[in-house]
Amino acid sequence: MIGQVKIPNDPYFRNQTSFYEENTFSTDIDSNELFRTSQISLNAPSAWSITTGSRSVVVAIIDDGFFYNHEDLVGNIWTNSGEIGYDDQGKNKSINGMDDDGNGYTDDVIGWDFVFEDPDPDHYIFDGMNRNSIQPYRHSIPAMGIIGAKGNNGIGISGINWDVSMMLLKVGAQGIPRGQVDTTKVERTSRAIRYAVDNGAQIINWSGWVRVSDPPLLSPLQEAIDYAEDRGVLIVLAAGNDGQNIDNTENCFFPQCFENENIINVSQVGLDGSLFSYETGGQIRGSNYGANRVHLGAIGENYTTALYHNVSTYRTSNGTSNSAPVVSGVAALVLSVRPDFSATEIKQVLMDSSTKLESLKGKIESGGIVNAYEAIKLALKFKR
Repeated sequence: MIGQVKIPNDPYFRNQTSFYEENTFSTDIDSNELFRTSQISLNAPSAWSITTGSRSVVVAIIDDGFFYNHEDLVGNIWTNSGEIGYDDQGKNKSINGMDDDGNGYTDDVIGWDFVFEDPDPDHYIFDGMNRNSIQPYRHSIPAMGIIGAKGNNGIGISGINWDVSMMLLKVGAQGIPRGQVDTTKVERTSRAIRYAVDNGAQIINWSGWVRVSDPPLLSPLQEAIDYAEDRGVLIVLAAGNDGQNIDNTENCFFPQCFENENIINVSQVGLDGSLFSYETGGQIRGSNYGANRVHLGAIGENYTTALYHNVSTYRTSNGTSNSAPVVSGVAALVLSVRPDFSATEIKQVLMDSSTKLESLKGKIESGGIVNAYEAIKLALKFKR
């Protein structure tokens, strides 16, 4: 019922300070103390009184690798129905070495690894500077927990969606030596975006970017995002952590500075309600912003899923990489009650329902921080 709250039984929900107005303090596994001093939150338990998500909503996550066997994530990983079951010869489709659904990818049950060109988007990558060395990768695990850690299962934390389908698209690191640019990442991410669109994703979360800016090199990525826009797929991007105004052309990076209407760029807001910033080496760093190119804010300091020595665990993660999945998660909740929404309609609802903060005025387009409860209410009464 609207107006009530629904509290999950996950033991670490009390540590999720950004999710609930009453969770104002927590201590993570590293004994870091978190205080939310302002009267802001995602207002998730009120949203959960209306919807806790749906497995029919597919969120594609583009990142460099995935620990998909985490105890609190495994129940919400997308599965490709075309690669499940048995073929005419009685062989298991998921491992028969055949492209059973004819989508151009063999045995792609949970997504695809665009680095090693195989169906296992696991969390092992080149170490970034040495192609002979492989290491575990952790960047995506907090985002997965924010979007869709299984809620109310008595384990760990609760994702924004208790039920959702997370498609895993690994674009990886290619062992590029320090000081060189991985120009082939444009091609990998472009293919990942097209895969997501063609295989049913309605939302794409990408807490990353490519390190090229020349238009000819960027054209495959622009075309892929145009492809997603034409098919109504929302792309949620981290605004970046350089503390710069990306409305200024000299601060631009991509795809954040493309002009597509299906893009939402997300800034990080601190637990005190201000645009996140800090000083290091005499320079101000923190969340990027821009009244024209950045659309929404979200709290980026989230207690979420993590990996420690290949064991499932939980800790606090920070940065715009953890703000973007908050918006992706709320967008998925919106789709659970309004599956008819286009990308631009989701974007409009999220921006219009945001909690306005004086600290964000003139810094980001909406001037607000995403609010799950208000977004669901507005979506339910939204009329074309």
